Amino acid sequence: MEYTLSKELFRDNFFVDNGTRFRHTPGKKFKLFPFITQPNSAAVLDLDQLVGRFLCQIECKKLEPLKVNDLVDLAKEVTDIATGQEELFYEVVSHMFFYSDGRIRPLNLQMLEQIPCEESSERRIADYLVDVLGDRTVLKSQIEKANQHLFSSSNVFERLILSKLSAKTNIDDTVMPYFRVIDTVKKLYEEDFAYILETQNRIKDYLVPLLEFYFFTYTAQACLQLNRFMDGERSRNIPLYFCLGWEKTSQSRQCFTEGWQQLQNAIEKIFAHAVVLEILNQTPDGTFPVDYIELGKIIREAPELDEQIAMQIANLTDCYREAITDCPEMRDLQRVTSLQGKTASEIKYLYDSVRVQFENTGRSRAYNSYANKFENYCHKYLKNRGRSGLMLNLSEETLIFLTKICIKNEEQMRLKDVFQAFENRGVFLDSISKEQVASYYEKLNLIEKKSDSGDAKYVKRIL
Repeated sequence: MEYTLSKELFRDNFFVDNGTRFRHTPGKKFKLFPFITQPNSAAVLDLDQLVGRFLCQIECKKLEPLKVNDLVDLAKEVTDIATGQEELFYEVVSHMFFYSDGRIRPLNLQMLEQIPCEESSERRIADYLVDVLGDRTVLKSQIEKANQHLFSSSNVFERLILSKLSAKTNIDDTVMPYFRVIDTVKKLYEEDFAYILETQNRIKDYLVPLLEFYFFTYTAQACLQLNRFMDGERSRNIPLYFCLGWEKTSQSRQCFTEGWQQLQNAIEKIFAHAVVLEILNQTPDGTFPVDYIELGKIIREAPELDEQIAMQIANLTDCYREAITDCPEMRDLQRVTSLQGKTASEIKYLYDSVRVQFENTGRSRAYNSYANKFENYCHKYLKNRGRSGLMLNLSEETLIFLTKICIKNEEQMRLKDVFQAFENRGVFLDSISKEQVASYYEKLNLIEKKSDSGDAKYVKRIL
């Protein structure tokens, strides 16, 4: 793969005011995360309002929200209504399919698409989830299958209404997708998404929790892998330990040493990574975007390119450092030789230059605000543990949800395989927490023992 950095593109995209001022603007050539730097913008904490956009983006549809009067008029065109019954017909449609404030009731998957997503921050996250979680073609096929089942199982009146919920095709090939850093959850998400879409009750109860969980676990793993630079691995989760909401914890446990602390440390630096990867993608139009992992692959496959690529990065790094004139701490940095080679060394030097200037200038406010957007969302999966501070936490509700999507429609699954399925989704538990989970399952009468061996414990499907 050819990789050529352009100093001219770099200057055009980063320098403003006739080249006299540098502006950190990621997202033009490389889209990493759906966050922004404005300190006064609120973090998105719940994803229920973006489900409609998420579904429409997968299906390449443009939402055409309907008011009750519009839907009634469309239904009247193909319905024989007795004279004097028009008002009753209106009341039935209004009561069955709309709230009193005029919003459509999300009674099924097709009506969920009608939920308006008005906040730009929510729209960005919806688009991000479409790009990074699963294959759009696979997900679209699953939605179409679910909608066909919905239509065939609905009564005549429901079919009439569903047939009038329309949307325009909306395919925009000019929009740059978010870059998928890791692949570990892709296949699992597709399987879990298909499972949730099988029944209306699951869609109602678990579609939003599914999106919220995978938003967290994908983004958390991406943050951790970014901190490994060219050592990152797309197909392996970095252990991130949780504890149970009801168990006692200590600072000697992995849920303290390899849990929230390591994730928080990675989250704090994500805007530096976003800027660095934007710089590393100042390449001619038509070339594929690259991240640290991809650059590592290029060097491994063609070691002779190491010095050439390193020189190109060094050229932009020097240009960047010359533009930042208000950070003495950045001037104290020195290039450090990496055992991985010259490219790895130059990437780290560029990254440290970006990070240090953010941490030691007035630009730290924007830097921290970008990270806080995801850190605040993470509190959905955190619990304060007194002197130990915050720890990643599995509530009973989340544990039941994870158990359901791991076992799915199987009658039972080995306990050890359930824990492995958790880890595949980014949730790691130490031996003490695993014992707590096993005890919890036993209380719910979900454990079946084939023998006295610990390996012979099975978890029954949760109905």
